[in-house]
Amino acid sequence: MRDETLDEAAVQEAVRALEVADSVLRPREWHALDDQLLRELVIQRLKGLGRQLIAVTHGEGGPVEGYLSGWSDDVVPYLVQQRKDLEPHDLAVLALIYLHTEMLGRILGEDVPSVLQQLDEHTGETGRDVVRGQRLSDSLARLRAHQLINQRNQPGPALRRLSPAQRQRLEDNLVLLLRPDSIWARDIRSAQQTSDGVKESQ
Repeated sequence: MRDETLDEAAVQEAVRALEVADSVLRPREWHALDDQLLRELVIQRLKGLGRQLIAVTHGEGGPVEGYLSGWSDDVVPYLVQQRKDLEPHDLAVLALIYLHTEMLGRILGEDVPSVLQQLDEHTGETGRDVVRGQRLSDSLARLRAHQLINQRNQPGPALRRLSPAQRQRLEDNLVLLLRPDSIWARDIRSAQQTSDGVKESQ
C-alpha cells in the first residue's frame, strides 16, 4: 500500500528541484522521477505552472539520461511576445555562439577558435563586427544571467530545457538561416505556415 503523504512530499521535492536544477536530475536519485505513477503527478504539477517535464537523452532517440523542466509549448508564444530583457544583438550573439560551437565544432567537427577570438579577428560585411567591445560584454553577461551560455561562452543549461518541439523549431530556423534557398528550407517554411494557420483557426 502506497503512503500518499510520502508520495506527495516526493512529488513536491522533485518539482522544486527541477525548477532550479543546473544539470539533469537522474531518476535513480529522485524517487518521483523513477516511479512512473509519481512521474505522471510531477508532469501534472508542472503543467499547472505552464511548464513541462523534459527528458534529456544521450543523442536523438538514445536512453534517458535524466530530466529537467521547461516552458510548455503552449506557453512559449506568449513568453516570446512579453520578453523585454534580451535585446536583438543579445540574440545575434547567442546565434553566433550556437552556430560556432554546435554546428561547426560538435556536428561538423571543425577545429574552431574561441567565439571571442573569432569576433575579434572578424573583418567583412556580415554584421558580426557590430557587436563588439562593451556591447559584446554586456550581451554575454545577459546571456549568462539567463543560463543561455556558460562561463566558457558555450551553450548553457537553459538550452537543455527545450522540448523536442522547441528544439526542432531551433534546428529548422538554423536551416532557414544557413540554406534559405534549399528545398529543405522551402519545406520547412511550408510546414511552419501550415502549423501557424492551424493555430490561428483554433
